[in-house]
Amino acid sequence: MFIFGQAWKMLCRHPLRSLLIVLVSAAIAMWSTSGGAVLQENHKARTETLDKQSNTAVIRPSSQLLETRQGDDSSWTEHYLSWSDYDKLASAGQTQGVQYKYTVAESVPVRESKSVQAITTGNTSDASADKTGGNLTLQSFYTAEAAQANEYGPYEVVEGKGLDYQNSLAQNVLVSEALAKKNNLKVGSTITIGNPTDAKKTYEYTVVGIYRYTGNPDNAQGDDAKFAKDNRNNVLYTTYTTFAVNGFDTTKGKGWSIPDLNVVFTFQNRSDIDKFAAALKADLPKGFTVSSPTITHYMQSIEALGTLAGTTRIIMIVLWICGALALLGLVLLAALPRSNEIGMGMLVGLSKGRLAWQFMLETFMPTLVGLAVGLVLGACTANPLAGALGAQHDVHATGGLVWQVIWIGVLCSVALTIVAGLRVTFFRTIRLFESPYISDSADSED
Repeated sequence: MFIFGQAWKMLCRHPLRSLLIVLVSAAIAMWSTSGGAVLQENHKARTETLDKQSNTAVIRPSSQLLETRQGDDSSWTEHYLSWSDYDKLASAGQTQGVQYKYTVAESVPVRESKSVQAITTGNTSDASADKTGGNLTLQSFYTAEAAQANEYGPYEVVEGKGLDYQNSLAQNVLVSEALAKKNNLKVGSTITIGNPTDAKKTYEYTVVGIYRYTGNPDNAQGDDAKFAKDNRNNVLYTTYTTFAVNGFDTTKGKGWSIPDLNVVFTFQNRSDIDKFAAALKADLPKGFTVSSPTITHYMQSIEALGTLAGTTRIIMIVLWICGALALLGLVLLAALPRSNEIGMGMLVGLSKGRLAWQFMLETFMPTLVGLAVGLVLGACTANPLAGALGAQHDVHATGGLVWQVIWIGVLCSVALTIVAGLRVTFFRTIRLFESPYISDSADSED
């Protein structure tokens, strides 16, 4: 207890130095916890969570082929793959023994009406609907898995509800926030759209939900689209069943009424996607590629997290080095100049071990306080701090990470206390017979 009291008095005698030790220790512990949470989440996102993603693949036009597309020239539909094309490609994939399931997405441009006007910008072409098929796009999905592979990007329903893939009689659509705002549409509103090649044919749908995109694929166009139908905010989403019931799924269509068929393949393993692509290489139509939209969407969603993790790693290394040097400097500053104190203590009967314990406590107490404060702050601010730094991903300090920081922090604190204790251990006893100590001792006897 006496040693503790002496150590506390010395810390109070130098409050600025003691406070610096606490602050530096807290800063290291805080960033180690919050930064470690970022690194841990980034690793998990690229391993465990990635493995849980749907392993889908689609056969779609490459970026180079899409650059040749003219939205007012319906001859582009000649590039669309038919069911017979997919049968041939699927058979080629099976030759490699790759097992898969499949689902379907299909779309056509549709005409706007007074009830729903497309979003246009200064870049939008004023070509007539007779040439473009319409200023809107009706995109259908057979299952939720097909929607996850949406080439316009992943989306979430922010109002209302999603599509009901089991209801074959539903005449429902989802509209974007931007399109709903422009047309003052709400959940429950009724809209009318027209056939791409026959303006007299119209179809009535109920808005069951309003969506918002959560990702942006490289080929997806927004306000920069030349044709309004290619602006992904002008896309209406419905089920494949509704699409087919209204006659859009046809093999007899002409021009823009020919549906753009997109078969989505689902595999058990990501490695099977590469095998599938290799098997299709010889039969793949010119200008088409095999890609995985779900994996691409997911990797884009953690891109910001990866960037932050790289920056965090550098900051942590710099902070550890600078913090360690700062703490070592503060400990040496507190211990080295105290030769007289050590000598006088030994002259009055204190052992080196007792003095060493005092020096060690003077180091251990503030570093331990700083470690505790930093751990609490780091654990509480990990997610808000990551969000403020643009992670775009939830980040949390796990119990395992906190314990890891605790053990490393305690070991580092012990190492610093040993340095402080060694100052007493290496004090040369012969110095007690030097004149300053003898003089001080004699004066005390007088």
